[in-house]
Amino acid sequence: MSTRTVPIRTQRITLDVPSAQHKKIKMIASMMDLSIKELMLMSFEEFMHKKYNKVTEKAIKQTLAGKDIKKFKTLDDLIEDLEN
Repeated sequence: MSTRTVPIRTQRITLDVPSAQHKKIKMIASMMDLSIKELMLMSFEEFMHKKYNKVTEKAIKQTLAGKDIKKFKTLDDLIEDLEN
């Protein structure tokens, strides 16, 4: 009986970061004995499982439902609304 593994389909992500930030990421990965790819995947997984507070959860649900959405013509209009 042979066991076949199904290949995992992958996609490439290219991320441009400033050189100084790249050095920090590389150093952190090295200190954790990880590759940059492993560190980034670990960070993405952590972000995807992040729990939001109740206010944020409510805002996300309302937005997805189309409730209480404000629209602004310009960035200045948005900033003015936030300041009030």
